[in-house]
Amino acid sequence: MSRRIAAAAAGAVTLVLVVAPAAAADVDVTNTETVQVYLNPDGGVDRARVYDQLDLTGSGSVDLRNPVTTDGLRNLDGFGGTDTEDGEALLQTDVDGEQRRRTVSDFAGELPLSVSVEYRLDGEVVDAGDVVGESGELEVRYRVVNETGEPREIEYDDGTGTMVSAEEDVYVPMVGTMTTTLPPSFTSVSSGEANMGGDGRGGTRLTYALTLFPPIGSAEQEFGYTAVIEDGVIPRATLSALPVSPLDSPTYATGVAGYEGGIDSGIALTEGAQTIDENLLRLRDGAADLLGGLIQLRDGAQELSTGLSDQAAPGARELADGLGDQLAPGARELQAGAQVFYQGVNGELAPGAAQLSEGAGVLAEGLAERLVPGAGQLADGGAELAEGLRGRLAPGANQLADGASDAADGAGQLAEGLETAGDRAPELIGGLEQVGSGLDRVDAGLTRLYDGVGGLPEQAQPLVDGIARLRAGIGDVDDGETLLGGLETIRVGLEERAVPALQQMAEGVYHESASEPGAYQRLGCAVVVLQDIADRKTSGFGPPCYTPEQAVLLNTARPTLGYDVDVITDQVLAGLRDQLADGRGALANPDDPMDQDTLYGGLNTLEAALTSGDGVLRGLLRLQCGLSNRSTDVCDRDEPGLLQGLNLLDDGVGQLVSGVVGSVQGGIGQPDDLPADETLRGGVNGLSDGVDQIIAGGNALVSGLMQLTDGAHQLHDGNLRISEGAGELATGAQDAADGAGRIADGAGQLEDGARDAADGAGQIEDGAGRLSEGAQDAADGAGQIADGADQLADGADEAAVGAGVLATGLEDAADGSVQIYDGLLQAAQGAPQLVDGAQRLSTEGASQLAGAGQETAADFGTRYALLEAGADRAKNEALVNGAPAGATLKTAFTFEIPEVSGEGGRNVTRGVVALGVFAAAAAAATFVRSRRT
Repeated sequence: MSRRIAAAAAGAVTLVLVVAPAAAADVDVTNTETVQVYLNPDGGVDRARVYDQLDLTGSGSVDLRNPVTTDGLRNLDGFGGTDTEDGEALLQTDVDGEQRRRTVSDFAGELPLSVSVEYRLDGEVVDAGDVVGESGELEVRYRVVNETGEPREIEYDDGTGTMVSAEEDVYVPMVGTMTTTLPPSFTSVSSGEANMGGDGRGGTRLTYALTLFPPIGSAEQEFGYTAVIEDGVIPRATLSALPVSPLDSPTYATGVAGYEGGIDSGIALTEGAQTIDENLLRLRDGAADLLGGLIQLRDGAQELSTGLSDQAAPGARELADGLGDQLAPGARELQAGAQVFYQGVNGELAPGAAQLSEGAGVLAEGLAERLVPGAGQLADGGAELAEGLRGRLAPGANQLADGASDAADGAGQLAEGLETAGDRAPELIGGLEQVGSGLDRVDAGLTRLYDGVGGLPEQAQPLVDGIARLRAGIGDVDDGETLLGGLETIRVGLEERAVPALQQMAEGVYHESASEPGAYQRLGCAVVVLQDIADRKTSGFGPPCYTPEQAVLLNTARPTLGYDVDVITDQVLAGLRDQLADGRGALANPDDPMDQDTLYGGLNTLEAALTSGDGVLRGLLRLQCGLSNRSTDVCDRDEPGLLQGLNLLDDGVGQLVSGVVGSVQGGIGQPDDLPADETLRGGVNGLSDGVDQIIAGGNALVSGLMQLTDGAHQLHDGNLRISEGAGELATGAQDAADGAGRIADGAGQLEDGARDAADGAGQIEDGAGRLSEGAQDAADGAGQIADGADQLADGADEAAVGAGVLATGLEDAADGSVQIYDGLLQAAQGAPQLVDGAQRLSTEGASQLAGAGQETAADFGTRYALLEAGADRAKNEALVNGAPAGATLKTAFTFEIPEVSGEGGRNVTRGVVALGVFAAAAAAATFVRSRRT
């Protein structure tokens, strides 16, 4: 099945939505939705209608459900209605060739565009009506905004091969043109945005091309013109707009291809720059490593030169001098001294150490066997005595003193508490007596409340009477003297008499019928007859302006009889014909389905105002339902009206009065009620009895508290005396324990001293033995030292010669290290330039180039993604009602900004003139026929 794409204004392509498979295999269905918006002069919406047209082409049966707006829905192909169900128009028909179905309805949906207009006269902002009849410089500025923007998530290549997402405002792509024709009285016309040209009648035609979506255009555009005016008016302006798919439109193909090329170029530029940058960074890192190595070599060479020149060479020279002049002679002196040391140790020190060891052994044995055991026994006895005094007697005495002191404190506190309770008991009794008096006053108040509630029904009677009067005033639909009856009379009169009368008047003005043509068709025939007379027509007479009998007569007789019309009559008939033609145009305009400027269009508008979804009749029904949900069958029974609310209020007042009186009086009770009766008076009576009992018990409590207070004072004095005696006992026990402890400490110290003396004697014995053995070892070592010192002297002489040779070589090495340091210093000074140069190439060159390429790719990627998202919305979102399943949908919008000229009442005058001309035409025709006879 073919899908047609029709060319639109400004070279754009009309958006085509295909919803689902075809409704019938051999029938193409195209649904055209045109929303015509009538604006106020400032751009505010006055009203809007949607014209829905179904074009059926092919052969077969179709069963369509076309989404429509049901408010004010009318059939434009006749006076028959349109079947609807759940917001869809139902159509079942057989197609053989072409068929067309047209409807119009009120449109209350959201418009994709908004328009605002500003008028300035001589630089001052004015209303459109203030321009009428004025002269000066007029500036008009139009502002059109695409209102379909919604935040959507888009995806694009960021230039590095990574797909990133971002949230952007995506619009349904809208394009359009704004046209207005300025009258000849507008001179010096200028505009920075319009295409201007003449209209062939002295006026200036301005056309503005609008691309109302980013990134190709802007969602908000402002434009206008200036002109010098005389006897000013505001010309009519028309904005025509429609959604487009920019990816499918030839108009935008070049721009779309440019965005795609920009993405590819940005990605290629980014990849190349990143490769260069990576190699430059490798060069920079290598140069930095080289610089680090050169610096280390330079520092090492400097340290080597300093060490060789300042330390190694001089040290080697000093080593040679020390070996020859000091070490060798000293070694020979050491050999002689070691020999003398050997003789003294072996002959005298070793025998004396042996004797000392034997005497120390005898002393250690006596101390350990006699003095140490006696001192230990004395220390143990003193410790046991101190422990008994300190651990048993002293703590027990202290506990006795503390317990007696605590008991005395508790007895004192008890006495104070009892005295306080005795002082407060009379206050308690006085408070209870006040409670009893208050209960008496509560009982008196309950009596007054009981009597006052009984008078409530009489006080509520005026409210009940007022509700009854309101109910009577609302009444019902059958009583013409009530509000509901009056509304029903108005509604029925409009629905059954006014609307049929308007329809009959409309048919009388315009009715395509051979038997009962409307005034428009009759005037058309009058014009045809007058034109036939003017043309001296002699054949070709026929319907609809001539009956079959008249056609036969004229086609037969007119060639023979001809016409007998003088020049004056001819001129009169020609003028009459022109007036009839003009008057006929004021009656109806069948070429304009949205006609409102003629008598027929006005009658249709008036009928729509009465019968549309938000018209007068619907408003009267809502008003009746608001008064009573039982007034008509269409009222929602679940939504109560004012009358139902008054009924509920009346019932509620009665229940409230009777319920309150019974409940309150029952809750108060009788004067002799008891607590078991569960009334307020029963509770008050019970409280009074309880207060009397509490007062009697309080008096007994005061006597008992006084006796308890005296006993508590006696207990407090006895405990104080016990606490003082126990404290003295604890002090004496503690002193005895301290003396026993000192005896135990002295005996322990004596035991420790004897044991230390015994250990010291043993150590003297061991040390003397080791001293004897060491003296013998020292003698042997002294002999070895003498031999080694002799060998050391010989080696020192040889080392002194080698150290002199080493010093000479180190001095030559120091000179070479200075030369190495100078070369490395120059290399280290040049290496940073290589590092800095590579870094600058990366930072200022390759990185900038890669960043620019990435920004280019991301920028063009974002724009192309916006075009893709907008095209998707244009293809898949219906801006008005949508199409039947399988149909091709075309959508367009027109916004009419009215002319403001002060001639709003002239159309009515034209209609009256047209009726007068029609009467004159009938009289002229009668005059012509009378002359022929």
